[in-house]
Amino acid sequence: MKKNSPIEKPHFICIGSQRAGTTWLHECLSEHPDVFVPEQKELHFFNTHYEKGLEYYQSHFLEADENNKNLVVGEVTPNYYHDKTALLRIKEHYPNVKIIFILREPVSRAFSHYQLSSMGPFQGLSFKDAYQQFNVIKYLSNQSQHLQNVFEIFGNKHVLVKFYDDISKQPENFVSSVYKFIDVNVDFVPEKINQRINRIVLPDLQDKLNRLGLSFIIELVKKSPFSELIKKKFQGNSKTNNKNDLAEYKKDFTQDIEKLESLLGVNLEHWK
Repeated sequence: MKKNSPIEKPHFICIGSQRAGTTWLHECLSEHPDVFVPEQKELHFFNTHYEKGLEYYQSHFLEADENNKNLVVGEVTPNYYHDKTALLRIKEHYPNVKIIFILREPVSRAFSHYQLSSMGPFQGLSFKDAYQQFNVIKYLSNQSQHLQNVFEIFGNKHVLVKFYDDISKQPENFVSSVYKFIDVNVDFVPEKINQRINRIVLPDLQDKLNRLGLSFIIELVKKSPFSELIKKKFQGNSKTNNKNDLAEYKKDFTQDIEKLESLLGVNLEHWK
């Protein structure tokens, strides 16, 4: 298995989408014996910490070089997919990097986004109110333009596009296709393949820790016995709509979905 030179690490980056199973994928990648991802998910180098320089970024992968390990190296930061400046920076410094992009049905992604931020900027708002007042919810769910940017910058052959729904429907096939794309043993089955993993609903704190380079603290809490209690506590306080009422928002994404169908040559009628 041929690897890039050390200066070209990482070999792959999962760029998003937000609320599309990237934490689950990070855990599955971290278990693979031929893969190295930093324990800290979401390095945010290309969008938030770029001024710290490449040496800072490369420091997150030094552990992969210990004991002459021959590992495929990557990272997962789902904020990159909608940030064209970050994508161009990645291409500039790592022109051969492989990109993983997970798409999610736009309304369910939007609702999950709302739940994540229900104790942050959306506190006290119903989904309908948050959706109307914060354009970012719809912007991040309109994934076709972001995917087109990714294709134009990196080239289709360097991009693996997956669908969030397949994580629950076909988790083995999903993770195996990712392993194949990054050129590692596809027969390895991670222990957490059937475990649902979500971020804790503390968006403001997470954003502050990310800016300070301390997001590993959130990762430690997520892996603690208290994580599920915290999620239930804060998600229970959100003014959630009945999910059956979300169908009315689907019309807002019809054009975006049709563009995805054209870009990928797939049928996404079940999203409409």
